[in-house]
Amino acid sequence: MSLFERVGRRQTEVPALHVAVDMGEGPVVVLLHGIASSSASWRHLVPLVSPLYRVIAIDLLGFGGSRAGEHIRFTLDEHVEALHKTLRALHLRGRFTLVGHSLGALVSARYAAVHHRQVAHLVLVAPPVYPHRRYLDALGHRMRVGGYLWFYRFVRDNRLTIVNNAGRFSRWMPGGALAIDDASWQAFSRSLEHCIEVQTTTTDLAQVRAPVDVVWGSRDQVIVPGSLERFGSMHHVTLHEIARADHLLRLPVSREVARLLR
Repeated sequence: MSLFERVGRRQTEVPALHVAVDMGEGPVVVLLHGIASSSASWRHLVPLVSPLYRVIAIDLLGFGGSRAGEHIRFTLDEHVEALHKTLRALHLRGRFTLVGHSLGALVSARYAAVHHRQVAHLVLVAPPVYPHRRYLDALGHRMRVGGYLWFYRFVRDNRLTIVNNAGRFSRWMPGGALAIDDASWQAFSRSLEHCIEVQTTTTDLAQVRAPVDVVWGSRDQVIVPGSLERFGSMHHVTLHEIARADHLLRLPVSREVARLLR
């Protein structure tokens, strides 16, 4: 390998992630939080499962305690590579259950597709899946997908407004549910652009070999039901809709995830 290649490789290398929680004994459950959040968002779930499992909650690249260099573009592949590096450093034995919420669900789906020998069970919580509108039959679903994507682009183009309002709004949110500030803006905006606005979740999920459970709330603010219904046609995927639950990891959703892990 030439000097130029070695330098280029170092510049694009992703760092290991911050392991915020590693507690309990037994089969391993790895938790990945959503966008603009941190592992603190799992505060309801961890006590429910740690008596029976070894629970590992990891901060995604650029969020919580996980830092990233300026060269990071926060693509889905970079998120997966950083997670893989972190899990290798933990020297886990055997296969584990991977649980992802929101952005973490998209990262989890890609990870399980690429590293299928490591994942025994995949749980996707409120995955913001937005297939191309031509794949959605209902006009209402197509309009909702277009509306969400327009809104996400608006958010990325208005940094100052979003950061200032997020700071005020976060005081009324459950701990760890919302964290958009100057330090996390690059991770937030680029992950929004490269992982949520443009995604391959459906094809990733089709390549997963482990059983998959998809959990979402009937009042989820960012879910298009038609996009999740498509998953139900996959033989290894089971859908679970939680009545009156929204996008946040509140107690009802956490209880359902804990039930699925048992």
